[in-house]
Amino acid sequence: MSLAAFQRALTDFTASPAWCREVMADPALLTGRYDLTAEEAGRLTAIVASKGMEANCMLYRANRLAPVALNCPDLCAALGDDLNRLISAYWDSEPTTNVHFLVETERFCSYLAARDDLSRAARTALAREHARVRERLAASAARSGEDAFAGGRSTLLV
Repeated sequence: MSLAAFQRALTDFTASPAWCREVMADPALLTGRYDLTAEEAGRLTAIVASKGMEANCMLYRANRLAPVALNCPDLCAALGDDLNRLISAYWDSEPTTNVHFLVETERFCSYLAARDDLSRAARTALAREHARVRERLAASAARSGEDAFAGGRSTLLV
């Protein structure tokens, strides 16, 4: 029994609706991947089949999609119906997210740049918006040592 194994399984489910479906079809997969007691495996099997897990997966995916949608709207539009397939493939290849919107977006753009299956419109939008993301990321890195609240700190402490 390991709390860490239970928590790891829960986070893996949240990040992968496909893994949820696999475990719903064959709960024995749990004990093959994680060191769990029968009670823990039973709890996880119930959790993965719940509507709450479905909502949890949607929220996770929405949080990973938001940086890309906000920073590369033209790319998302140019990808059209391919966006779901491509971003899902990216998430499979990069299961660990980065909470910095620009870093996460740059990683997705770099992933796409290495692919050869993008349309001309998507490739054009990618080049333009990836360059803009890199510029913004460089500007953010240049400001990383600054104290964002230095100008207003005295009024905040009063």
